[in-house]
Amino acid sequence: MKKLIIIAAILMLLISACSTARQKLSPQGNVDYKTANVYYAQKDVDKAEVFYSKVLNDNPDHAIALRRLGDISLHKGEMYAERSVEFNKKANDYYSKSLLIMEAFENPTDEEKLAIRDMKKRKESTWVRIFRAGEAELKNGNTKAAMDIFEMVHELDKNRPEPMIQLKNIYLKELKDDAKAEQILLSLIAGEPDKLVYLQELGAFYYNKENFSEAVKYFEKARLQIPVDIDNLMNISACYYEMKDYAKALEITQLAMELDPSSIDLIDNARSIAANMKNNELTISLLEKLIDKRNDADDYNAMIGLMLDKGDHAQVIKYAEQWYNWDKTNKLAVQYIVFGAQMTKNKSLESKYTAILKTLP
Repeated sequence: MKKLIIIAAILMLLISACSTARQKLSPQGNVDYKTANVYYAQKDVDKAEVFYSKVLNDNPDHAIALRRLGDISLHKGEMYAERSVEFNKKANDYYSKSLLIMEAFENPTDEEKLAIRDMKKRKESTWVRIFRAGEAELKNGNTKAAMDIFEMVHELDKNRPEPMIQLKNIYLKELKDDAKAEQILLSLIAGEPDKLVYLQELGAFYYNKENFSEAVKYFEKARLQIPVDIDNLMNISACYYEMKDYAKALEITQLAMELDPSSIDLIDNARSIAANMKNNELTISLLEKLIDKRNDADDYNAMIGLMLDKGDHAQVIKYAEQWYNWDKTNKLAVQYIVFGAQMTKNKSLESKYTAILKTLP
């Protein structure tokens, strides 16, 4: 719902009274300032804007006039959606200038402290509105307009990573310019080498480009800041896995499993690594955990294959029956049971499942 962004006249006059002693105006400037305050209190923002601008002509560093023009621009950004970016940018500039001046005041009053807090919140809201306008342009397919907005909003606050990450994504996904996307990320990390989001973004970038040795460097640096973050540990493990350093991949995965022992994804990852290491005993142990937690044809098939390699036909029957009881249409499970029964000379079991096998399509 649209609303005028107007401070109550009483609060405005209190702050105005405090500011008078700090920021002198000429006689005409004082007249313009009082006139602007009247129009502002009456919510006639267009006329108030004219007279606050005249105040700035008299004193470009008049903090309250700058603040009021910020409020008016913020209001216009709400009222005129098609010019939202323009007005919010103006509001951000006015608030920035006013804050720079007011925060330098010696012994600020309570009213001035309140004004500073309020302006900081409003300045933040202008940044968010401009950024969201860029997201809207991108969603609507207006790539160039979105890029211009993201570049603008980055200049407004270079400490915020979102705009440059969006630009990176555009170059990577929309424009297919991997080199430019990499350049953006490297420039960001050069400026803030320990910023977590940049470390993670670069790790993901190199991982997706299958440069796993480079990717793991950034994920490992991120780990120094977030040592118990399971997602980052999984990323590190995935890099080592792709590099075929299975021992390291397993070590990292087991660390993650200590943090979340019930995670099926982690158990499955560990099983895959153990299988590549040809560590059958560990693979069996992990498959047992998986089968306890879920029914999956691949798990049963893998487990039965390992039991066949061991010559443990009793276990072949056990897991094949579990498989069949979960999926009564599975012919392979029944064939394994019949084979296991033959190898253990269990005639009754063989007869039972041979009959069942004949009924399956």
